[in-house]
Amino acid sequence: MIFISYWELNPDFDPADMANIAQELISKKIYPPEGVKEIAFYVSTSDNWGISIDEADSEEALARNTAMWRIAKPGIMKFIKTTPAMEVVKILPILVKLKKQIKG
Repeated sequence: MIFISYWELNPDFDPADMANIAQELISKKIYPPEGVKEIAFYVSTSDNWGISIDEADSEEALARNTAMWRIAKPGIMKFIKTTPAMEVVKILPILVKLKKQIKG
């Protein structure tokens, strides 16, 4: 299942912390966690926010993927929102059918 996440980093954090945390998690072979494939990981060029797109085998795998950053560096994330996602061409027919069912 594909998940998209929008997140905001704490503006007071040291940007080097993100690299150090990533290096630590990767060296321990826990990032990315088993069952998660990172598709995209982008950080804005301003304002300390970003998006990630991951394919996860389970909710548990995705929870580990998100939680490990907060555990490794409490306070690094100011905000995070994650949701399952679908390609637009796949979801539109579902929404159109649903509208017809509801609106008649």
